[in-house]
Amino acid sequence: MLHHDLATLRLFVKACELKSLSRASEALNLAVSAASRRIRLLEHDAGMPLLKRRPHGIEPTPAGLLVLRYAHDMVYLGAQLEAMLAEYRSGVRGHVRVYASSSALVECLAADLSRFAAENPGIKLELEERPSADTLDALYHKKADIGVIVGGRGTEGLVRYPYAKDRLWVALPRGHRLADRPSLRFAELLDEEHVALEGGTAVHGLLAERARAEGRFIKVRVQVRSFEVMCQMISLGLGVGVLPKRAVQPLSTALGVELVALDEEWAERSFEICVRSPDALDAPSQRLLDFLREQAVPKP
Repeated sequence: MLHHDLATLRLFVKACELKSLSRASEALNLAVSAASRRIRLLEHDAGMPLLKRRPHGIEPTPAGLLVLRYAHDMVYLGAQLEAMLAEYRSGVRGHVRVYASSSALVECLAADLSRFAAENPGIKLELEERPSADTLDALYHKKADIGVIVGGRGTEGLVRYPYAKDRLWVALPRGHRLADRPSLRFAELLDEEHVALEGGTAVHGLLAERARAEGRFIKVRVQVRSFEVMCQMISLGLGVGVLPKRAVQPLSTALGVELVALDEEWAERSFEICVRSPDALDAPSQRLLDFLREQAVPKP
């Protein structure tokens, strides 16, 4: 199976997607006879049928599903290699894939990456804003070279470096009965309706865990995907929210959101830089890792 070229694997993937070998042939600019021959050779080497005909078109057999997963990975890696070589020819001399939590980006990572890009114009950064769980998954599956996560998660098999810290604050609509307090305990917020981030984010998981520790649950009225929308919903009086101060502070005046300190030890969070193995990083990724570690000082 390993000697089959990318054209054959691409054809197999396309045929499964379109449920038709003839349409896959047309899409890839191949003669149907040539496409059929490629699939027959693939099945011959596999020693079993990989496609079966159904009234609605072709679909992979159980063995075909196994080959399809393999082919997906190979086609993806081939496309990545082609793209990186094209970038190299055009003057880009490196490519680093970074996954990071939105909290880390807001706190300091976006600014640090901007400085790195300015100092290293030949290195292209491919940035994905993802929850910490997704970032770890991307590292394990080699979809990311470097990840920046909210600390406190299991990172077995990865190497971690301290990076920065942030602190969670309470955001309230202007005129809320708790808005004039110098600080608030989390338990005081559990009778309030909340505007919350979607499940899977580090903030959502932490607050749900702390509510369970109080024997309560969070009364979620609105669930959103970004800090900006969260602030807008809070400003409209739809609930209170807990989020990083740096995420809400630039919007607080414009939107009429009041900020109150969250008086809990766990409100201070740490960010960590994660890699599979520093020794296995290529030169551009190693340069970015070294740069980020140099920035790993407490942020005000």
